[in-house]
Amino acid sequence: MTVRTVTLLGSALMTMTLLIGCVDTTEQPLHQVQKDLEQLFGTALLNGDIRMQRARDHLTVVMTERLLFDAGSHEVKPDGIDLLKQMGALFKAASLKEIRVAGHADKVSVNDHSDEYFEKLALSKGRAIQAVHALQENGAASQSFIIEWYGDIRPIASNETEEGRRMNRRIEIVLYSGI
Repeated sequence: MTVRTVTLLGSALMTMTLLIGCVDTTEQPLHQVQKDLEQLFGTALLNGDIRMQRARDHLTVVMTERLLFDAGSHEVKPDGIDLLKQMGALFKAASLKEIRVAGHADKVSVNDHSDEYFEKLALSKGRAIQAVHALQENGAASQSFIIEWYGDIRPIASNETEEGRRMNRRIEIVLYSGI
């Protein structure tokens, strides 16, 4: 082997080591947050009112409407406020770079009434904003939040059934770990 080959192999090995180290650094806080959230959610997780999905660089928490809101309302229910406050305390303690909170709605009718579209958009916006306010009550950093609202344009289930519409009425919280 030549010196150049050894240097090239050494450089490649160092790059792989750094990449693996970076992945571990970003995944570890998310892993801990996920464990803490699983303990916090308890039966809501078992009942299907909350779902979590991990990816390499983020953790998505999906919360159903009935857990946080009354039908057609953007005001968070008292139990929902308590849950979001506890989540906010966990987020404050974690090393999170960004927290995206997105509101979603269902589409009740096949008719495309523009008033209905804007009502769903406003409802999903109000819900996302209220969820962020509750998360911030225990000190989660306000500069790390991004609020999004989609109305009924990003369904995760068919709007043809009540079960599908129920799944579409949700708040999604996506957590990105900082380095």
